[in-house]
Amino acid sequence: MKSPQKLLLVLLVVYLVYTLAPAAAYVSTQSGPAPFPAPSPTLEPTEPPIPAESLLPNFLEDAALPSEPAEEAEEPAFTLYDVATDQTLTVPASEFVAAAVACEMDLSSPAEALKAQAVAAYTYYTRLQNTGQAIACDSENWLVYVPQSAMQARWGEYYDTNLSLLQGIANEVHGQLLTWQGEPALTTYFAISSGSTEAAANVWDPSASETCPYLQPVASPGDQLSDGYSSTRTFTEDEFREAAAAHFTDDPPDLSGPSDQWLTDIEYTPAGTVKQAHLGGVEVTGGELRTAFSLRSACFSFTAENGSLTFDVRGWGHGVGMSQAGAVFLAKQGVGYKEILAHYYPGTELTYPQ
Repeated sequence: MKSPQKLLLVLLVVYLVYTLAPAAAYVSTQSGPAPFPAPSPTLEPTEPPIPAESLLPNFLEDAALPSEPAEEAEEPAFTLYDVATDQTLTVPASEFVAAAVACEMDLSSPAEALKAQAVAAYTYYTRLQNTGQAIACDSENWLVYVPQSAMQARWGEYYDTNLSLLQGIANEVHGQLLTWQGEPALTTYFAISSGSTEAAANVWDPSASETCPYLQPVASPGDQLSDGYSSTRTFTEDEFREAAAAHFTDDPPDLSGPSDQWLTDIEYTPAGTVKQAHLGGVEVTGGELRTAFSLRSACFSFTAENGSLTFDVRGWGHGVGMSQAGAVFLAKQGVGYKEILAHYYPGTELTYPQ
């Protein structure tokens, strides 16, 4: 064989070895048992490794890593005494606010009115709890607070829908407070006004005009369109005497003369509430008369004819603060909850959770 041919043969053999040997090796590893791997050599670094974080600009400069993950702020809770069960309850604020709205208002009311009620209730009971006073509730009669089990029993198939509505309202105004001089305001509320709310100083403590100047009369004309705005209580002379004697035990009124002279010298506030009067010669307040004769409000007129004594009553409740019927009326006119609260508690500030 000539030398050029030998050289060509050698090149061909070398080519076949380098091209076919890897493929043959791959096939052998797939068809047969895998060979035991050879130990890898240990490479000793010539220099210490560079930390990856040091490649970031200003890494950890003027910063400190927390030793433990930060905990979420614990939700505030209300401590309640349930007179129905004789138990003390600890209720998270969000659950309490939803229940308080359910106890106070018809859930068919506009959402903005329900939000206003939620903020007012949260503010009122936060103030009460901050002063150390006990918060009493009556879960059996749906007063102040009611558990979800009672909601389910009453609402039946509407339970999920109603609870979802309440939770949505509570979440939208979560943690919002009405404050006066940096503290929770005395955000009282009631059902229906006589057409105007009443000053706290005329109903409770005369000093309230200074301590709670936001509890002043404001117009609430929509209340006059509400169911329950007008009511009447009529008594016989004997029934009237019995009611008066049961309430005014310390200083019993003299109801021995003509019945048309039993209740006299009635003094009204500018908003139309009875501020004080004389009952059988004894000076009494409109609030005391309301309680003694089970009237819906102390905004009333009185007549005594032919042995029949009648109270014609306007509104429902003490009349101080926010009228719930008024809030509903305003919300139906497109007024938002912030504006509703500003109307009934003028001068207060709506604050948000930090």
